[in-house]
This record gives sequence, C-alpha cells and structure tokens, in this order.
Amino acid sequence: MDTVIYRDDSDFQESAPPYGDAMNSEASNVEILTRVELDLAFASEKLLNLEMLVMEIARRATDFEPPTFEDESISSETAESAFELDILYGILDAEVKELVNLISSLQADIRGIEHRVYEEESGGKVKAKLDAATMTLKQMQELIADIRNESAKFEKAIQFIHETEGVGSENGHLPYQTGMQTEDQHRNVLHMLEQSIASELDLEKKLSDSKSVIEDLKLKLHHQEKEIYFLEESTETVSGRMFEAENASELLFGTSKELANRLNTMQFHISAQKCREDDLKSKLEQSLTKLSFLENSPEKVEEDSNKAGAEVISLQYRLQELEKQLNESNSQLQSAMESEETSQEEKNALHSELSTLENTIKNLKGDVSRAECRAQNAEIRCMQLTQANIELNEELSALKSEKSDKANLLEKKLKESNTQLEHAKAAVDAIVEQQGMLKSTMSDMENMIEDLKGKVSKAESRAGSAESKCTLLTDTNLELSEELAFVRGRVENLENLLHEANHAKVSTAKDIGIRTKIITDLVRKLALERERLHLQVQLGVWTPAACQSFCRPPPVMDGEPYENLDHGEAHDFWMCSQGSNLTLPTKNILYAGFIEKSPDASAKILWESCST
Repeated sequence: MDTVIYRDDSDFQESAPPYGDAMNSEASNVEILTRVELDLAFASEKLLNLEMLVMEIARRATDFEPPTFEDESISSETAESAFELDILYGILDAEVKELVNLISSLQADIRGIEHRVYEEESGGKVKAKLDAATMTLKQMQELIADIRNESAKFEKAIQFIHETEGVGSENGHLPYQTGMQTEDQHRNVLHMLEQSIASELDLEKKLSDSKSVIEDLKLKLHHQEKEIYFLEESTETVSGRMFEAENASELLFGTSKELANRLNTMQFHISAQKCREDDLKSKLEQSLTKLSFLENSPEKVEEDSNKAGAEVISLQYRLQELEKQLNESNSQLQSAMESEETSQEEKNALHSELSTLENTIKNLKGDVSRAECRAQNAEIRCMQLTQANIELNEELSALKSEKSDKANLLEKKLKESNTQLEHAKAAVDAIVEQQGMLKSTMSDMENMIEDLKGKVSKAESRAGSAESKCTLLTDTNLELSEELAFVRGRVENLENLLHEANHAKVSTAKDIGIRTKIITDLVRKLALERERLHLQVQLGVWTPAACQSFCRPPPVMDGEPYENLDHGEAHDFWMCSQGSNLTLPTKNILYAGFIEKSPDASAKILWESCST
C-alpha cells in the first residue's frame, strides 16, 4: 500500500509541471494556482485519511495488551494484533513522510509564484489566493506535527513486537502450532491488506475522477463567465445600435413629414397660380371684347392696349415665376426621391439588424437553457454536498465519543465543507440572478423588436408608395429606351444604304471615266479620218477601184512580208492601214513596198501627203 500510493503521488506530481518548467513554457499564473489548489485539495484529503488511520491505530493500540516475557507462550490473537499494528504504523510513517515532501514542494511552488507576482506586479486576487494557500499549508504542518506526536505513543507496543520476535528466535520457545497459526494469520492479513489496497486504489481513482470533474466544472464556469461577459457586451452594442436606429428612423420620419408638407404647399401654390392664370385669361378675353366694342375711340383703345400690354408683361413675369417654381418643385421631388432611396437603404439596414437581433436572441435563449442546465447540475452538486455534510455530521457525532481532538478536526473540515457549500449556493444564486437579468433583457429586446417592426411596417408602406412611383418611371424609361433602340436601328440601316450608294457612285464614276476615254479616242480617230478623207477629196486621187480597195479588209496582218503586193494592193492596203493601230516599222515597210510597186511619181506625192 505504501509503494502504490507513493507511485500514484509521484505520477500526479510528474503530470503537473514544476514551477521552473512552467516559467520556461510561459504558463500563466492562473494555471499554476489551479495546480497548487488541486495539490492542496489532494493533500487535505490525504491528511484526513491519515487522521482516520491514526484513530484506528489508537483504537487498536488501546485494545492491545502487551504480555510479559514470563509467559511461556503467546496467543495467536496477540501476535496478529501486534503484526497489524506494526504494518499500520509503517504505512502511517510512510504516508506522513510523503505528505511532508508534498507540502515542501508546494511551499517551493508558492514561493516561486510569489516572486513572479511581485516581479510582474499583477492583481491582488492572486496574492489573496497565495496567502490562503500558505495558511492552509501551515495548518497542515500543525496537523502533521500532532499526528507524529500521537504516533510516538504507539512505539511501546511496536517495540514489544520486535522484542518478542527476537526472544522467540533466540530461545525457540514458540511451538510449531503457533507458527502454523501465525502463517495462516499472515495470509489472512495479507488478503485483508490486498483488499484494503484495492479499495484505496478505487478511492484514489474516484478522487482523481472527482478532481477532473472539479477542473471541468471550473473551466466551464470560467467559460460561462466569459460568455456572459461577451453577451453583456453584445447586448450593450446591440442596444446602442437599436437606439441609433431609432434615432435615424425618427429623423427620417421627420424629414419625410417635412417633404410631404412642402409638397402639399407646392401643390397649393400651383393650384392658386392656375386659378390666377384662369382669372387673367378671363380678364384678357374681357379686354379683347372691350377692344372690339371700343374700336371707334382710338384714345381709349390706346389706353386699353397700354393696360393690356402692362397686364401681358405682368402675366409673362408671373409665368416666368411659375416656371421657376415648377423647376424648384421638380428639384424638390428629385430630392424627395433620393431621400426615399436613402430611407429604403436604412430600412434594409434595419431589417439586417433585426435579423441579427433575432439571431442574438436565439443564442441568448440557448445560453439561458445551458445556464439552466448548469444550474440544475449545480443544484445536484449542492444536494450531493449536503448529503456529504450529513454523513460527516453523522461521523462526527459517532467520533465525538472517542476523542475531542479528532472531533475538532472534523468540525473544521465540516466548516470548510459548509463554506464550500455556501459558496456553491452563492454561485447558484448568482447564476439564477444572471438568468433573471438575461430574461429581463430578452423581454426588453423583444419589446424593442416589436416597436422596430411597427416602424419598419410604416417605412415599408411609405416605401411601397415610392416604389409605385419608381415603377411608373421605370416603365417610361423602358418605353424611351425601346424608342431609342428603334431609332438607332433605323440610323444604322440608313448609314448602310448611304455607304452602298457611295460605293455605287464610285463604281459608276469609274465606268463613266472609262467610257469617256473610249469615246474621246473614237472622236480623235474620227477627226483624223475626217481630215485624211478631206485631203484625199481635195487632191482628187480617189477612183472607184481605190474606194473599193479602201472598203476591203487588209490582205495581210501586221509583221507579214509585203514583197508580192502589186501597186493597187499596196495602195489600197496603205489607205486602209492609216486608220488602224499599226506600228511605225510596219508603216515604213508598207511605204517601201508602195514606192517600189508604184509606176509613177504621183504615188510618192500621195504617200508624202498622207504621211504628213
């Protein structure tokens, strides 16, 4: 049992990092304090178990009567009780040493934390917790001193056990039967010790489970406090936004009222001006009738005309003023439309804020349900603590008859448990108060949301009227856009037609240029032919055979030989080729052949006259 408990404590201490490692790993003061508080709780529970063990040893020591050495034999019951006392005393001594080591390590940790707190100059909560821890350690040291003083009283019986073992081994006085009984008793005692070790291990497991549960509860309480703090901040921010939204809605409502009043006044002024225009028109008609009746009197006519001109000028001035007022009313209408758009945007913002508020209310309801569950768990924990207190009271009443010192210790423990229970009850009351506050805030938020919904409905009705006007404007804009699209299509078609007409114009211009060139060439050729014919007519060398040869086609093509031609054929061919497009070398060849074939000089004269 000694070795098992020592290993468990060593594992617990190894699982918790020392102060130096905590400083190296930059652990916070809160984590170190929670570790120290858990170690203190473990040490206090262990000290309570040791006190119960001391009470059991004291009871057995008072019942144990050490026999004298004059007796020839020692009974098995005395030997068994002496052996149990020896084992229990050894367990007590080992547990006390282990507890002393744990307290010394806790003192070292507390000193390190105090040094760190003084260096960092943190808040007073940590210092108060450290002072409470030092006070509890001092009380534990005092209780350990009392346990050691009481355990010193048991040394007589234990010394007698060791002496009897030495005498029995020296004299061999004990019989074989007592040895067998002692072996059976040893087995029974070992079996009992195993059972006690198993029960103690179960208790230690339960204790570790309870510690883990306590840590979880502390963490949950810490997280709950943080959540409550954040919820309070969120409620404050939401309430601020709600007040801002209310102020904005009131301002918008006031501006909308002012705009409506301005529109009403403008409409009233416009109607009054229309009535004035009608009156002036009627006056003009009357003046015209008077003019028709007073045509005979020119002076009156002039006066009336002057009056009518003055009235017309005043009417024109009034019409200009009316146009200005109409322009101003249009600008005011545009500003009203813009203000309605801004009110629509603000309404959308209010809708989004309402949705966020509804989500926050749902979250608050979930937090309230969780807080209620935690409160129920805390109440169950309080019930368990009350039952534990009742059991402790029963044990205290049972132990008061034995010793007053132990009763005082138990009373102290009972007071501590009562204080813990009061703290738990206070925590439960605080949670209940927080729940009430949350419920009240939720009810206030719901009322605010209802008011905002009413305002939003009013804003929606106004926005609906504005939307109807906007729909009319959008319809007109759509019609205008359709007309614009149609006109743009017509313009594009006309541009395409114009482009095609320009292209056709260019092509026709090119054709006309080509034809004009052809016509000019033909005209030039006709002129040349006319001049040639005119010269021939003047010279009088034309004969019927020449005319026939002139009308014939040429006998040969350009570039062919002309040696076999006679005079008449060469002459005729030359006359036909004057109007063709023969080259200069071909003409020279024709001239040479013509001269060679001609019998008289008249051909040369004709050639020269034609060539010139």
